[in-house]
Amino acid sequence: MKEQRIRIGFVGAGGIVRDRHIPNLQKIPGVEFISVCNRTRESSERAAKAFGIPKIHETWQELVHSDEINVVWIGTWPYLHKTVTLEALAAGKHVFCQARMAMNLAEACEMLDASERSNCVAMLCPPPMGLAGDTIMQELMKGDPFLGTIYSIHLRAMSGVYIDPHSPISWRQREDLSGVNTLTVGIYAEVIHRWFGYAKTVTAQAKTFIPERPTTNGELMPVTRPDLVFALCEMENGALLRCEWSGLTAPPPASTLEVYGSKGAVRYNFDMDEIQISRKGQPWEKIEIAPNLINEWRVEQDFIDAICTGRKVHPDFHDGMKYMEFTEAIFRSAETGKQIVFPFL
Repeated sequence: MKEQRIRIGFVGAGGIVRDRHIPNLQKIPGVEFISVCNRTRESSERAAKAFGIPKIHETWQELVHSDEINVVWIGTWPYLHKTVTLEALAAGKHVFCQARMAMNLAEACEMLDASERSNCVAMLCPPPMGLAGDTIMQELMKGDPFLGTIYSIHLRAMSGVYIDPHSPISWRQREDLSGVNTLTVGIYAEVIHRWFGYAKTVTAQAKTFIPERPTTNGELMPVTRPDLVFALCEMENGALLRCEWSGLTAPPPASTLEVYGSKGAVRYNFDMDEIQISRKGQPWEKIEIAPNLINEWRVEQDFIDAICTGRKVHPDFHDGMKYMEFTEAIFRSAETGKQIVFPFL
């Protein structure tokens, strides 16, 4: 791979950007950190000092249009993803955007259109769920000779993150910051799409059991995203998919996916990255994943490689558009009480 100077400006350098992306980017030859713009100057100064970033911008617009950078790394909450992405691509900058691609499907479609018109690389952060066993799962999901015809898929994505009614409201529980994104719906939708393909229909229910939560200053604020979601889907491959997402399970059971087919069954434990199989009614047996088949986190390297070599990235903006479509369909169904048939825009 020909080494190029990758000059990055960070719009939002908190959370996963600080803990995972920046440390991994620091290991890649040719990558330079040029500038940062967080929500406040104080936050920008802390990030700049912590990671040796030489320049602070007062606004993200200044950063995006800086001639000193050729990559915009977006680490903001979803409410800014579309706006920053469109301006960055129009300015000829490569874009890496955090997951929860957009506020809704319409925004995701705008981002996809802009990426297709651009000559720049546009990549989304992938989910870590199922990463280690992805190669094995994709082989098993091909059907013959192991699973045969896939009949049913059962997903449980459980946590107790919202079980305490007195815990402060998170940006993830605010529609004005997250849009339709809720719990880990979009994250697991991406995994489902990768292993099984897309849904044809969805019928869903959702509920917010704790309607208000305190802000950091103690005032109560309405919770505008559900904390429990059920969905039933018919897949394009003919299987039925049942999903349950919850932030109110304590203690939380393991987040798992089970697949039942005409010849066998597969169970994936996302908490342990453990795969079990059953051969047509036989007891479950664990599959040991060979070290050479375990997928490691190399998101940052994949993005840089794509810029330098033209290699295709995953997830790209089409992948993101599809999980936003799935996510929005769930909440359209939950709000209307009707089945949603794809495509619906």
